[in-house]
Amino acid sequence: MLCTSIAFAENNTYKIAVEWALPPFSYTTKDGKLTGISIELMEKVAVENGLLFEYVPMSRSEAQNALENGTVDAIAGIAYSTENDSRFDFSEPYFTMSDSLIIPKDKKDMIHGIEDVRNLNVVVENHTPVVGTLLNMRNTKLTLATNQYSGLLALINGRADVFIGNKWTSKVYLQQLKHEENFVILDEVIEPADYAIAVRDGDETLLQIINHTLTTLKAKGEVNAVIDQWIMTKPDAEIARLEHFIFLLTLVLSTVALVLLFIYIWNHRLIKAVNNQTYKLRLLNENLQEQRQKIADNNTFKEQILNNIDTGIVTFGLDFTMTSCNARALDMLKLTTDTPLEHQQSSLLEQMLHHFEHTIKSDSAAPFIIDIKDNGKSKVFYYRMLKMYDSQQKQTGYLLSINDETEKKKLEQKLITQEKLHALGQLVAGVAHEIRNPLTSIKTFIDLLPRKYDRPQFRELMIEHVPAEVNRLNKIVSDLIDYARPRPPNKQCCSSNELTSLFTFLQVTLEKKRIILNQSLNHNLIFYIDPQQIRQVLLNLILNSIDAVEETIEKKITISMEKENENTGRIIIADTGKGMKQDELNRIFEPFYTSKEKGVGLGLSLSYQLIKENDGDIQVSSQYNKGTTFTVTLPLYQKEEIQDEATSTSH
Repeated sequence: MLCTSIAFAENNTYKIAVEWALPPFSYTTKDGKLTGISIELMEKVAVENGLLFEYVPMSRSEAQNALENGTVDAIAGIAYSTENDSRFDFSEPYFTMSDSLIIPKDKKDMIHGIEDVRNLNVVVENHTPVVGTLLNMRNTKLTLATNQYSGLLALINGRADVFIGNKWTSKVYLQQLKHEENFVILDEVIEPADYAIAVRDGDETLLQIINHTLTTLKAKGEVNAVIDQWIMTKPDAEIARLEHFIFLLTLVLSTVALVLLFIYIWNHRLIKAVNNQTYKLRLLNENLQEQRQKIADNNTFKEQILNNIDTGIVTFGLDFTMTSCNARALDMLKLTTDTPLEHQQSSLLEQMLHHFEHTIKSDSAAPFIIDIKDNGKSKVFYYRMLKMYDSQQKQTGYLLSINDETEKKKLEQKLITQEKLHALGQLVAGVAHEIRNPLTSIKTFIDLLPRKYDRPQFRELMIEHVPAEVNRLNKIVSDLIDYARPRPPNKQCCSSNELTSLFTFLQVTLEKKRIILNQSLNHNLIFYIDPQQIRQVLLNLILNSIDAVEETIEKKITISMEKENENTGRIIIADTGKGMKQDELNRIFEPFYTSKEKGVGLGLSLSYQLIKENDGDIQVSSQYNKGTTFTVTLPLYQKEEIQDEATSTSH
């Protein structure tokens, strides 16, 4: 940035006007050297950008005229005003200056604020904003001084009752004149104004150099360091060096008095114009106060939102030092407000930051999940890291958002179990029917056993049918256990007949609700899937179809299995139910979304997940009041794999 700033400047030498009697901001020492806060800051600007500044001491009005006429390039240290904003360009402010009341100590009981100066002789520096305020106050005797020093002398010599000026300059001069014990400075803030550097109107090159350097110095803390160094109380040796300068100023007081008298007479001719400008300034000041209040209200509003949302928000600088943390994040990370954030540590935060060491250079905002033990209890957190930018799209740091998903996970598991129990409940009727048939056969044989055991034909029938019925019972129980006990995918070959074995459990429900079930199966299909999981998927889809056709006139469900290509087969479940609207169709696979009064909304979401785990896909089409069709695509068991498996088995 330094090279860029220098490249903008056509001439590396600039003339800078400075006020010569405004300590500690700018003033001339006994040896004729200009120094002060403004001078030191300008020197830092010059050094940072390889420039040369030539300082010209002037009064405030002379400096403004010189800058407007082009005699100088800038004024080091001038209060911002709307009037001057139309004449010059102002840099970023580096100090806020306001006027205070300086009164004799014996009058401190009668003067408490600016409203108490009526009927008193008031001396104030010319061209300051407070002049307009005083002119609008009735019965106020006003004397204008060319600078702070002459105004204080008028107060010290008894020609005025009150002096209004900035307290820092007043403190310096009262110490130099050895009158610090005789006067009191009231810290009432009067007409605050931003103190900045003014350049010629349209001089964007010099203005950019100054603004960039001031911003850099503020970020480093050097601006505040310079100001603190100068505003601190000067030692006696420094005050002694200023005594000679103060003595010289007293010699010109008579001349200054004549000048002030002329200015005073001239100002009376400009009262009407000044009053108009003062009115405008008052309106602008009121608007400024309203804007400041709005900003304060907005900041309070944002702070209340941040501290009351359920998401933890933590911000970091570019070096990953914590800069802010809302109340929810403090609770999650177990931090306190008693110690600065940069001095606190959190094991949970360290684990989160560890995940971003290799991905932080990318703009990805993918969330991470972390599962920890806290006092023996499992906790689940979702978190993500985002980059933060300023209005210039320059990165300023990072933002970490944290959500405690522990209760949500517990609820999900509870609802998943509830969904499974709901599906199992509908299987009970079918299971009872399927178990009753073989049990009836077995019971019949047992009842006939005492009377017909001696008959060979009876024993043959018994040996033939009883084991078959027992095997049938065992298969029913095994299928039910496979459905109710989830496990990781265990892919194996599975025929179309094996997939539909569970449908017999639903026969009682279908007959009771008078629903027609048509099946068109390719019995040669062998899928490479987890049979238990795909049975669960098909059962969920058929149960949904049963619910869909229950209240329609035509109650029909069609199940077909066919070969799609050499690698995949598809299972189509179509019904003549009530169908779905487009907005319902867009959300059917979302967890916890359901159109049923007693539904949980996890059936289709779980089905979608199980199909994906088995390398399959699912598509759905629906027309409102006409019906819905689900198409499940699954991988087929390849012949090469069958041969390889047979070979390995034989070996």
